[in-house]
Order: sequence, then structure tokens, then C-alpha cells
Amino acid sequence: MVSKMKIYFILSLLLAVVKCGQFDLFLDSGDVESLMGLAARLYYVRNNQLNVNAIQYTCEVPSFINTLNLTWISKSTLFYKIVVQSDRDVVVPKLNILTEGTVPDTYSTFTLLLPCVLKSKSANIKVLIKISENWLSDSTDISLTFKKHCVDEHPNETTTTTEMDETLLPYYEQAFFYHMIAGASTLIAFAVICCLTSAYHRDNARDLMIIKGFQNNEVNMFLKSALNSSSKFNQKSLPGSKTNVKDLHECIVELSVQRHRVRLQNIELEGTFGRVYKGSYTDTNGKDEDIFVKTVTDQASAIQISVLLHEGLSMYGLNHKNILMIQGVCVEQHVEPFLLYPNNCNNKNLKKFLQTCKTTENLSCTLTTREIIDMTLQIINGMQYLHKNRHLHKDIAARNCLVNQELKILIADNALSRDLFPGDYHCLGDNKNRPIKWMSIESLEHKKFSTASDIWSFGVLLWELLTLCQQPYADIDPFEMSAYLQDGFRLNQPVNCPDELFTVMACCWALAPNERPTFSQLFVFMNEFNNQLVKFV
Repeated sequence: MVSKMKIYFILSLLLAVVKCGQFDLFLDSGDVESLMGLAARLYYVRNNQLNVNAIQYTCEVPSFINTLNLTWISKSTLFYKIVVQSDRDVVVPKLNILTEGTVPDTYSTFTLLLPCVLKSKSANIKVLIKISENWLSDSTDISLTFKKHCVDEHPNETTTTTEMDETLLPYYEQAFFYHMIAGASTLIAFAVICCLTSAYHRDNARDLMIIKGFQNNEVNMFLKSALNSSSKFNQKSLPGSKTNVKDLHECIVELSVQRHRVRLQNIELEGTFGRVYKGSYTDTNGKDEDIFVKTVTDQASAIQISVLLHEGLSMYGLNHKNILMIQGVCVEQHVEPFLLYPNNCNNKNLKKFLQTCKTTENLSCTLTTREIIDMTLQIINGMQYLHKNRHLHKDIAARNCLVNQELKILIADNALSRDLFPGDYHCLGDNKNRPIKWMSIESLEHKKFSTASDIWSFGVLLWELLTLCQQPYADIDPFEMSAYLQDGFRLNQPVNCPDELFTVMACCWALAPNERPTFSQLFVFMNEFNNQLVKFV
């Protein structure tokens, strides 16, 4: 029975493809970023092709989000019928368009309102869209599922005006009021609507149609071109250029290598859906090179794969002795992607290395103050280079650095870090896992990132070096971090930490961003401190 239904569905979809010039349906990047933390579109249908993974994915909608904006277009006349249902009476979903009509021939947005009636439960919302060429023909069904949470996340707070007056406001006033909550005035909303007409032409890197299971000819053609490209397994030198000048597709094409040239060996790190392998790569001349391979497991979703690619390619184009440069990407259909990094010096994760130093009795693992200062100077060098090239790391920490036996440091991207080090990331009810205890006060409260916020994180990294990676603020609840820092509390001075180094940390954690030092100033101070150690040690 199931197989017959699938066959009927596929035939119906093919019929729609033949008759329709172009039909797109997607959740735009603003909503996706609010829901999943990604500035990317989530396509349900693109160029008549159904994104099976997206259709089957139940999108979680937190209690503080009450509207979802879906964008669609059809280049030929298509009729639609929309049915919106809730499996519980805790949510009463509404649409701001008619339930029957024709799909617009230009990019248009309609709003699904999900106001909570009760504050203690969740509900599954099903949006069934029937698409047909005329009113009498067979329709193609597109069923979207959203899970709206209505749990009161701040029960001790006074009820807001929005909650008290929600049932009293007329329907269209509610929609406008929800947009005001999101920070949109009438003028901004008008500008956003204008921008939507050109949104389709934005960066392909912002599309969540990637890589796994999306049956799209455009993607398939891209993958084939990537595999057949003549890109060599080496790092392109792009001095002075910014990584994000290139979109994701261009980077993958330039870095593409053939999968059969990569051999996986032992697992170096492993999480729920991500793994880091040691391996080797054989170039076209038959020469083998030791590498690291970042990849995902079978349990990884398309969104997790997208995050891996975006974060793994974030520092592409940067070239510095203290920066770990990505050297290759394997992206093939129906298999997990590989991100390839050099491993010429038997590098290890810095956090794991420091924890080993703390637990072992081997004297060869004991770090001296001079060695810690030297490692600190290397990190400062790498961060100076990143900031000079207008690149903010946003997650500088020991877990995102590598070290070899000679204590040479490489700063890496943060791809898979949330999965490999889950204890270092926390969600504050906004569906985003962030390194809360490494973040500056302005990043925590206002999501503002700058060179000064990287300086704050560097101060925590320096504390990690001197404590051999103890957990910062171990006794503080993540939800209390902002108030804790605003009250003036900071990390304690580590045992055997020189006063000069703790003074550096304290300067990095200044409440006002403009009162924190720059990496250039830190380099001068740390270099002078190192020279003094050489004289007396």
C-alpha cells in the first residue's frame, strides 16, 4: 500500500513538473536563522523539485516566535488549496491569505500565524498545500509540519502586553504586532518586502537545498562539475582576500578532490553526528600525505551537513603559519561529505592535549610558563592575521586549536565543535547552541561580535592554557552568565599563574569593548614578558 502511494505521489509530482514552468516554495533566511541559527533558505520545492528531507523534517518553533513567512512563485497558472490544522487546541493557526486561489507569478510571501492559547504544552501544526493546473485536475499535495512550543520559558516574569492583549487584537493587527516584536517597523517591513523580489538571486551559499537527498538537477549538475573539476589538492594563496567573497559552491568546486584518493584510518574525535579521522590522501602523482578528515555520521541531517560545510569553509583563502587551512573537499551524492586538513606534524586537539597534561604523571607532558607564553604568542599571531584580513573567529578556544609535539599552534575553524565538545555549548532557549562561557557580555546580550569580542574569548583561552583546560565558570548556570558578568564577577586567578598574566586576562574581560586591548598590544606585552622570563629562568 505504501509503495503504491509513493508511486502515485511521484507520478503526480512528475505531472506537475511537466505542466509547470517553475514552482518554488521556501522558508526565507530570516525565519530559518531564528529557528535554526542559519542564515539560509529552507527550500521545500525548487524548480518543481521536491526536497524530500525538508518535507519530512518537523520544524521546531519556539514559544517566542509566533509567525512564519513562506515565499512562493509559479511561472505558469497553478491553483492552490491550503488546509492548516493543529493537533491540539493550544495553538490556533491562521493564514493571512485566502485558503484557495492561484499561486502568484512573482515572489510573494504569505504568513502563518501560530499564537499560543495555552502556555504549558506544544502542538504539531500541519500545513497541507494542494497544487493543481486547474480546479478539476488531480492535485499534488505538499504537507509541511511545524511543532510549536507553547511552554512559558520565563514563568516568573510579568506577563507581557502581547500575551495579555493577544486575543483582543483584530487579526491583521495581531500580524502587525508580531512583526513589531521582531523589531520591524512599517518602513523596515516595506524594505524587506522590496528585497524579497530580488532574494532569489542572492548567494547560493545561503540555500539549504544542499547536499543530501535534494533531488534537484541544478545541484546534481554542480556535484558532477565538482567531481570533474581539475582542482588540485593544495591551498590556493589568496593574500589579502576575504574568505566570504566566494560562495559555498565556488569554494567546493575549487577545493574538490576525488573521494577514492582519501583513505580513512583511526578516529581521532567522535560525537553524536560528527567524526574527525586521521587519514591519508594520494595526489595525482601518487604521493601520499597525512591528513585530518572531518565528516558526519549517517545520523546527521541535511542541516547539520550544511553547517559543517559553511563553518569548515569559513577560513578558506587564509594563509598563515598559525592557521589551519582547509585543503580539500569531497562532496558526492548519497554519501557524507569530507573536509580535508593537513596533518604533517601529528597534530592533536589542544584541549585534549592540555587535559592529558593535567592527568598524566609523565614529566614530558609538563608545561612550563615559558612554553605557555610561547603558545600564547603563536595564538596572538594567528588572531592578528585573521583580524588584519577582516575575519572574526567568534569561537576562539582551546577546542578549536591544534598543537604538535613541538608545541606549534594552529587555529582551526569551529566545524563540528558543538557536537564534539557538547559540554562547552549551551542553548538559552533560542534554539542556538553557543559557547556561552567564552562569549563577551555584548555577544551574550546583543549578539554583537567584533575584534573586541574575540579578545574576550582569547582571555578565556589564556585561562584554559594556565589551568590545563579546566571548565570555565563550572558552577555558574548558563542562563545566569549575563547577570554574573554584569555584576563584575570574572574567572579566578589560576594557581601558580603570574600576576602579570592574570592582569592580561582581566583587561581582556573589561565590560566596555573599547577598554579591551588589541592583539597588537597583547603581542607587545606578552613578548616583553617572555623576554623577561628568558633573562631570569
